[in-house]
Amino acid sequence: MDRLKERAESAQKAKASTITAGDDGEEPLAEWQARGVHVTQMPPDEQDILRISIGGCDAPLPMRYLVFRGNHSDCVDLLRRALAALENPK
Repeated sequence: MDRLKERAESAQKAKASTITAGDDGEEPLAEWQARGVHVTQMPPDEQDILRISIGGCDAPLPMRYLVFRGNHSDCVDLLRRALAALENPK
């Protein structure tokens, strides 16, 4: 867990994850918890590109997150397509 915190702090200082986490002062449009996943909707991408970040683990404690930018239903559609592609690698 200490190493995870170190990596997160380092990425934040380097501004390496602003597409997902947001830039300084950028606030989420919405946040909710569902099915054990913390969901955050950030403002749209400046180039109108759908952005989705998903991650998680079970140890040392359960943590699952999903952060997205763009229209909610468009992101859901993109996730469905990605899941289908992941399930059927051809």
